[in-house]
Amino acid sequence: MKKVLFFLLMITGSALNSEEKRNYIDLPDVDDGYNIHIIYALPSDGIDKEYDLNNQISMLAYQMDKWFNKKTKDRLFPEGQHLKFDRRDDGRIDITFLKLGIDNLSISKEGINAVNVIQSEISRLGFNDKKKVYFVIYGGSNRDVCASSQLPQHVPRAVVANTAALYYPGKGDDSCVENNGGFKPEFNNTTRFALHEVFHVLGVVPKCAPDHLVFPSEGTINDGIGGHLNVPSDIMFSVQSNVTFSKMDQLDMKSLNYYNHKNDCLDLAKSRYVKPTVDNPQLPTYGID
Repeated sequence: MKKVLFFLLMITGSALNSEEKRNYIDLPDVDDGYNIHIIYALPSDGIDKEYDLNNQISMLAYQMDKWFNKKTKDRLFPEGQHLKFDRRDDGRIDITFLKLGIDNLSISKEGINAVNVIQSEISRLGFNDKKKVYFVIYGGSNRDVCASSQLPQHVPRAVVANTAALYYPGKGDDSCVENNGGFKPEFNNTTRFALHEVFHVLGVVPKCAPDHLVFPSEGTINDGIGGHLNVPSDIMFSVQSNVTFSKMDQLDMKSLNYYNHKNDCLDLAKSRYVKPTVDNPQLPTYGID
């Protein structure tokens, strides 16, 4: 019980009975502006479950960062690295609430490409800072997937690719919540989905990585999509089922492909979106002119 109370105090930064205020804007940055900004977005006909107010999203961000820090310890930095989530001046995660001007069906029917619709809509609403990566918790369904993202290295340079989306409740009747563990104070498949998609937006896996995987054209929603790793134990392996997904628990363990490697590919360890940040940090790169 003491551990649970300590955890809740840590993620809220204040007393348990304090009321969280909802943000409708991106608050002023307390860092250099290169960060991962979280948005809780609802379709025009969505049901508000207040994930931004009841610490659900904060718990998810905490678990994401905890896993990343654990996997990066004693590599580039002895103490490991952290994800640069956008934070408020009190140290808590800066989460914006948005009501989109599009209904759920219009978004859900796009399947894996629904993230492009969401990106366009949040950009229209003013969330188009070129320094930021946007991680959207979408409070609606998706015809095909529980999460998807834009891959900077696999789109033309003129196309904005800065958004990852987690669809909750997702496929069917809350299946993404039930099958993946939901927002819980422990690492689960929801956290895996979130990390997998956010890493995509940060440029992982680069096309020049030795074990880079591009899906063949087999009549599936993944046809031709790259950005994955042909290593079953890696968090960037292709997501085929919850059985295989639950085994994806490594972060480029041999440092050959996308973290702290020795080749000329993009390196997540040197990303501007992690901290400590190296001198001359990298930004997600574009692969098509």
